[in-house]
Amino acid sequence: DVSLEDKLIAFDNFEQLIEGLDNANNIANLGLWTPLLEQLAAEEPELRRMAAWCIGTAVQNNERTQERLLAVGGLPHLVGLATKDTEKEDVRKKAIYALSSACRNYQPAMDACADELSKVGHETGKVDATSMEAVDEVMNALRAKAMAA
Repeated sequence: DVSLEDKLIAFDNFEQLIEGLDNANNIANLGLWTPLLEQLAAEEPELRRMAAWCIGTAVQNNERTQERLLAVGGLPHLVGLATKDTEKEDVRKKAIYALSSACRNYQPAMDACADELSKVGHETGKVDATSMEAVDEVMNALRAKAMAA
């Protein structure tokens, strides 16, 4: 058994490692997307937060990993965390960070995110993923709701 503290240290090290594009791209090669996404449902909120943070770092400015996240079905999980009223604020904020990173400049992810958000009552309409202002509007609305909960 690994302690929560050791798991958090490992997540922190992993997040630093995947800041590099080559390492982020290797998440798929190493079969790590599924276990990473599974941590979004971990019992401990700290693990959910770290998983969302790592996902956000991996997909930021990286179309290849944005594509993989979409392909492995990660967006519904992130939308669920970001919009769950009973979720801790810091977990929600990291899920929103991951969504923002996944959607910016990658229209298929933005479309999927908008679809998922509409399922939980957050109508966004069509959002241009290349418009930073349009993406910010969606993400800022999610942040405001997370802070109000």
